Amino acid sequence: MIHGDDSEPAAGAAAPGSHEPTAPGPAAPGSQEPTVPAEPGPALAVTEEPTATEPAATAAVVIPQQRGPEMYVPPPFSAPPSPYQYGAPAYPPPVPPKPRRRGLVISASVLGTVIVIALAVFIASIGARGPNALAGAGHPLAGRSGAAANGEAPKGDSISDKILGALQQQSKALLAGDQAGYSAGIGAGLQDGFNRRFGSLRAMGVQTWKPTLVDKPEQNTDGTWSVLVRWDYCFGQGCTVLFPQVVQTSWTIAGDKATVAKYEQTSEPWDASALQTSVGRRVIVAGSAANASKLQRVVTKADAAADVADRYAHWDPAPKWYIVYIAGASEWTSWWDNGDIGASYDGYSTGPRGIVMQSADATQQWLQVLLTHEFGHVVTVGEDYGTAKDWWMTEGIADYISDRDGTTMRGRLPDVRKFVKKGWNGKITMGPPPENASDEEIDARYGIALIAISCLAKKYGEPKMLDFFGDVVRKNVPLESASPSRFGADWPSVEAACEAQVRNS
Repeated sequence: MIHGDDSEPAAGAAAPGSHEPTAPGPAAPGSQEPTVPAEPGPALAVTEEPTATEPAATAAVVIPQQRGPEMYVPPPFSAPPSPYQYGAPAYPPPVPPKPRRRGLVISASVLGTVIVIALAVFIASIGARGPNALAGAGHPLAGRSGAAANGEAPKGDSISDKILGALQQQSKALLAGDQAGYSAGIGAGLQDGFNRRFGSLRAMGVQTWKPTLVDKPEQNTDGTWSVLVRWDYCFGQGCTVLFPQVVQTSWTIAGDKATVAKYEQTSEPWDASALQTSVGRRVIVAGSAANASKLQRVVTKADAAADVADRYAHWDPAPKWYIVYIAGASEWTSWWDNGDIGASYDGYSTGPRGIVMQSADATQQWLQVLLTHEFGHVVTVGEDYGTAKDWWMTEGIADYISDRDGTTMRGRLPDVRKFVKKGWNGKITMGPPPENASDEEIDARYGIALIAISCLAKKYGEPKMLDFFGDVVRKNVPLESASPSRFGADWPSVEAACEAQVRNS
């Protein structure tokens, strides 16, 4: 954990670097411009009356350790050998890149030969259109008819037709709440997994569950047929943005009937755990039975966090629903195959698919700060991730969005000052903390990132800061080009001004 200042400032004292957001500039064409409240209101405060399970408001301020940029975008699918299910210790995990994206550092295990081959086969079958194209509805897959690619049963009685027909029956039963119908076409040993999946998907409020065969079925030596199945889904009433999941399956065929013989178990929370949910105005909060008592408290804080994050949906419409998964100890290390994430982190974002937080944090005084930080990643990074070089911007803006009253800034300043005195090089363009970094250094890096983003917003205005962020992180424009375009000043002079801000903080 990263610890902040042990003392509170005097009543009425202004927090260094605290800010009130201004309305962002005009929304991008086709985006929904969020309503900006006139005042943040008391709901944005992170202090509250003490209870038996949390400290009083006068207790020492503790700033939660945020999961770095490792999981801004989740695996866009999971298929054996699950090439995108990983947890990189230092950098964001890669996703199938859009043509204009710069590559990210990938862990050695991800680059295994078997994984590369599986990925190449999958990309060849869908076309290299990137994760957003994967999630879109109505995009036929390469090598398949439009009807089959859109989940419609093609005419004929081929093996593909029979399997797709069975999948469509599963989908129809799931959306209708017919558990018996959903599990009707499965083989021995699969009932528990299908029952758990059915219960979790229904609890999440699944609205779309659309099947597609990714490739042609291939017969195995035992007579079964193997095929990759893609599900396009979304959660919450009125949801429109679909997310893909791809799983490996095998089937037995008897006459006209296709029966599931094997079905890949993935590590997505709703697939790996039996979830319960609580739904707020803008959020769906999910957790296993062990954390059911914490759901409603998180909903209250998450709704308030969503109100803040919405105001920074500068590039795309704010999500219809923010999704929060509360993870117990074992779930924290297993969901999305994030076994290396470490207990010292409190939360991470997988973009619009949802954020994950540790269950222990559900009772903490700074819960709303944590949720606002992670929702800040959802609206600023989304699926347009940056690289490790952008770490200072991605984490800085998330801290900036969540620091409504200066609490985060106050908590980070002591370690920033120590870090500067030890010989900081004056560069605000800091990368992720080294693996062996102390808590103090990690906290200092976050603090410098927060001061840097706050400096840009104060000096040039929040709308220009957001445009600059979008150019660099989302469009991969070099700092040296984006700075004159957005700020009317060369980058060295801009950085020098913010370096002075850090040194004087």
